[in-house]
Amino acid sequence: MNPADVPFVQANAADTTLVLEALRARIELATATTPWIPITQSRIDAFAQCTDDTYWLHTDPERARREAPFGGTIAHGFLLLSLIAGHGTIHLEPMPGVAHVLNYGLERVRFLTPVSACARVRIHSQVEALVEKAPGRWLLSQEKRIEIEGEERPALTAIHLAMILLV
Repeated sequence: MNPADVPFVQANAADTTLVLEALRARIELATATTPWIPITQSRIDAFAQCTDDTYWLHTDPERARREAPFGGTIAHGFLLLSLIAGHGTIHLEPMPGVAHVLNYGLERVRFLTPVSACARVRIHSQVEALVEKAPGRWLLSQEKRIEIEGEERPALTAIHLAMILLV
């Protein structure tokens, strides 16, 4: 659903000012890093089944050990990207004055380093901007970086966009 199609009720000007002050205060403090998340072969296999992406580099450990340049299977880039939806997001609900926080998309997605099966990753989130798009609608941009335990380079980077709809 397009966030522009979601109905909302505009709060009065005084209420909106208080909500925005609280929203900005929370967002300014919002840098978050998740705990380590295991990327197991069973998680990779389940993702492969859900997406019909059963390429051997992800799903055949024996062949990957023999033929892959990584010494084994690796996680799908989109598996890692999908972790952004449930982890490392700045939670603004049920913050008073916030009706909905909707996924608005991604920008500048880059897959930088393969993630081997049995590795652990974590998601680092940093707020980039909060911009009013229309009365009662604010676009939140967060830089997301998925780090691999023991690696210097991240697995991926992306800008995650969320539309905040005020009550």
